[in-house]
Amino acid sequence: MKVRFAAINGLRMRYLEASEGNGPPLLLIHPVGYPAEIFARTLGGISWSVRLIAPDLPGQGFSEAPAEWSVAPQVFMARQVIALADALGIETFSILGSSLGGLVAALVALEAPSRVDNLVLVGTGSVFNDPSTQPKVLEAVYANGSRAYRDPSLETCRDRLSKTCFRAPPAEDILLAQLTAYALPGALETYRAIIDGLIASAADPASTAFPRLEALTMRSLVIVGEQDIRTSFEAHRAGCQRMRDARLLRLPDCGHLPYLEMPDEFNRAVSTFLLGSDSNL
Repeated sequence: MKVRFAAINGLRMRYLEASEGNGPPLLLIHPVGYPAEIFARTLGGISWSVRLIAPDLPGQGFSEAPAEWSVAPQVFMARQVIALADALGIETFSILGSSLGGLVAALVALEAPSRVDNLVLVGTGSVFNDPSTQPKVLEAVYANGSRAYRDPSLETCRDRLSKTCFRAPPAEDILLAQLTAYALPGALETYRAIIDGLIASAADPASTAFPRLEALTMRSLVIVGEQDIRTSFEAHRAGCQRMRDARLLRLPDCGHLPYLEMPDEFNRAVSTFLLGSDSNL
């Protein structure tokens, strides 16, 4: 795995890259408040893709935020992801997004459908929750995450992670990058601004995927932990039925971050899907 930086639309964007398999590129889009290292087990565990790329979204991890959010944060983030693919010479790709990253991935698929071969959405209330309920969820996300932002340490970052998982996974290697990102000047203020922007645009059809799920026509896999505190299996089931070519996977004894909580099962399911062996999910 390598760490790289690129200038995307005048902003510094950091991304992790791993190369193993012989399939098309796979982009991994992280939840709000986490750096790309949250996908460490995925970057090292999926051998299907010739190029695995996990960017830090704008204002997250070690990527710069814009001076002002000219559009809703998730829309800006989706456009930056597309621009990063352009800069890397990637025409078509598969994309996997978790939580807020699922919304960003869905917006990429809605804005550039011809470029997305496969879509994987993981525990993403941002996509599947009724928009009227999402502001309350986002405030709960902020309440949990802001404690670690205010006092970044291994202990506070570990506590934040454990509160969204059914069983706290071993993640010491990930926590160091997380607390370093939280300690950057202005990190907490940027986090608050992103949450505020997400809340303000939660019911905006142009900034959400919920009213447009029928337009997600590419092959899709929806994964949800049975014990996810940010959303529900039922919301994912109902949303999945509205998508044209989607299959649903429920993981028992798993919370909001299945790629950390159940990395072997998660990587196997994603690899199986990307290989086209849906009957083995």
